[in-house]
Amino acid sequence: MAKSSENWSERRRIWAPRIASILYGVIAVISVDLALQSGERVDYVDAATYVLLLGLAMTLTRAFVRAVTREAEIGAHLSIRDFGALVRDSLLVMVFPLITAAEIIAAALATTQWPVLLDIVLYEGIAAVFVIGFLSSYILDRDIRLGLTRGAMWVIFTVAVVLIKKLA
Repeated sequence: MAKSSENWSERRRIWAPRIASILYGVIAVISVDLALQSGERVDYVDAATYVLLLGLAMTLTRAFVRAVTREAEIGAHLSIRDFGALVRDSLLVMVFPLITAAEIIAAALATTQWPVLLDIVLYEGIAAVFVIGFLSSYILDRDIRLGLTRGAMWVIFTVAVVLIKKLA
């Protein structure tokens, strides 16, 4: 494990996992996007609704897993206040699904072709994975090299999943 630098702070330690939590929503949307790449056409409004529901499901999943993990760490149940804070932090999962749902509606209004929209969402998702990977590392100690390395590694893993799906 690497030592923390002089740039490390409690505030940064708290924000790193919050930034990383956005990844749950990105991966959920990419997963749906990959499933739809097979050519299945979905109504735009239905697609936006599905993305939001999936984002909500991932938000709840993150909140519940974080709550159980935290309770196991402290050996006691969380207070309502502490659980509320976990839920609030978990709402960051909805960032990418909300953006994607808005894009789907905008694409419907602009009569964007379905395959083009799927490609846009996929590429934005991959870019978001890089940014989230970079920021979740960079915020800790302001080391650009480590941030770029994490962002690049997360993108490599994400692209590998995309390639496996496309080859399957």
